[in-house]
Amino acid sequence: MPHCLQTPFDREVEAKPEPDWLPHRPIIAATQEGHDLPRPPRLAARRPRRHWWGLAADGCYIMIRSGIFLMACWVIAMGLPLMFLLLLTGGQMDVTFAFLGSLFGAFADATPDRQYVFANRSTWFLVALATAVAAWRLPRFLDEVSEGLKTLEKGA
Repeated sequence: MPHCLQTPFDREVEAKPEPDWLPHRPIIAATQEGHDLPRPPRLAARRPRRHWWGLAADGCYIMIRSGIFLMACWVIAMGLPLMFLLLLTGGQMDVTFAFLGSLFGAFADATPDRQYVFANRSTWFLVALATAVAAWRLPRFLDEVSEGLKTLEKGA
């Protein structure tokens, strides 16, 4: 028994759409006549293709900037002990060189075992100092390289 007395569902309703109302009619007519179908517009412009020379240029830029960064780190790391020594001597160069002369004079008079230990510890100290300087300067270096690559992509 139907629940709705207005439009019963047990009888078939004949639905006749208007003859001209076919949303795909222009597309069918265009393909039958041999025309190309219209393409939907792109949402974004296609990115230009990157060629190998663009990647090589970026790689060269990164290598040059990295070399400059590492050289600056080593110069800073090797200069810091001398700056610290100048700070201890109050900026007097004669006292600084007198201290360095006594240090290297004692190094020359030392036994080979002590020379080896001093040179080994000095090497490790300077490498650790250079690593600390590089770690301290690394975030700024990465920002500079990324900004440089962005400006290179724009062609500026």
